[in-house]
Amino acid sequence: MTYKFNSSRRSVLKGTAVATGALAAPAVLSKAWAAEPIKVSSYGGYFEDMLAEYAYPEFTKATGIEVQTVSQPGGFEWFVQLKTSIAAGSPAVDVTMGGYGSILRAPEVLIPIDESQVPNLANVPDYLIQRTADGTPITCPVLAWYATLVTNTELFPTTPTSWADAWDPKFEGELGWGRNIDSSYLLDIVAATFFGGNDIMATDEGLMTCMNKAAELKDNVRLWFRDEGQFQAMLQSGELNGGQYYHDVTQVMIMDGFPVTSTFPKEGGVIDFGSWGLVQGTDKIDACQEFMNWSVSPEAQTSITDNLWTAPVLPRDMLPNLSDESFNRASSTIEPIVPNYEVYVNKGDWLGEKWNELLSGV
Repeated sequence: MTYKFNSSRRSVLKGTAVATGALAAPAVLSKAWAAEPIKVSSYGGYFEDMLAEYAYPEFTKATGIEVQTVSQPGGFEWFVQLKTSIAAGSPAVDVTMGGYGSILRAPEVLIPIDESQVPNLANVPDYLIQRTADGTPITCPVLAWYATLVTNTELFPTTPTSWADAWDPKFEGELGWGRNIDSSYLLDIVAATFFGGNDIMATDEGLMTCMNKAAELKDNVRLWFRDEGQFQAMLQSGELNGGQYYHDVTQVMIMDGFPVTSTFPKEGGVIDFGSWGLVQGTDKIDACQEFMNWSVSPEAQTSITDNLWTAPVLPRDMLPNLSDESFNRASSTIEPIVPNYEVYVNKGDWLGEKWNELLSGV
């Protein structure tokens, strides 16, 4: 199965994000190895452009370490390329960005992180951090985004409060929802909303129970989309009047005057995130860990949230210089629904087959 950052979301935000200025650089002493540049890859396009323009220069100002930016695709194919370069004795980059699923499938690509060298990692919620069997972290989460329940405020002036509201008959034929069961995370929503959490996803029987409940949405979902751009266009035109979509992109639509709202249900929005990983074979471990530590400092998280419109990975109370406007545009203080990535990696094909059968009525 493929796990990737969504290009539609990235392209929408690229045209609308407004830079809010440089952040104050933290006091960090330059090291002897600071003259050596590090190669850092991130999702190409808007992500890379904004990180290179606003984040990396502040890291260099703080530490003296230069960052050479590299574009990477969002899917697992990038980790295949990394494995090839590592095997050849010349890793493509020193630090890579990765999604949870890709890293779960290829943890051997990464070097465990020395937490004593990345002390700011202790402030990141543990559910975002991937670890080895002995508990050593192999990722440093750096940014996140949320899927929420979006509705048309003219047709539905009462704001929903729960994901369960999507099953309400008043939404018959009004909603759009992601078709792919391994990327819409509808099963996680069902598990959190109706079954008290994702423990039910531990067995095939439990997964089928969740899928059957999810399939009850069929009367309400007019469009099971694979192309988020299609859903957004139909939402803006009024052909659809609600569904699951990205919180930050919805804020852009609101700014553009569309009568929509994004609700973080009481069960939480669905969080997805990108993490830094230290690539096997790098000879710049100290500099790379300095980079990771800076990336999860309050100063860096404030700048990244302001300029990329992504959600911070630090608690709200650790970000005093982040305005409520910037925070609410990207995030929420409600505990999120964290996808059960292991299930999608281990059972993705089976889930896709069963879900397609349910949607087609087989």
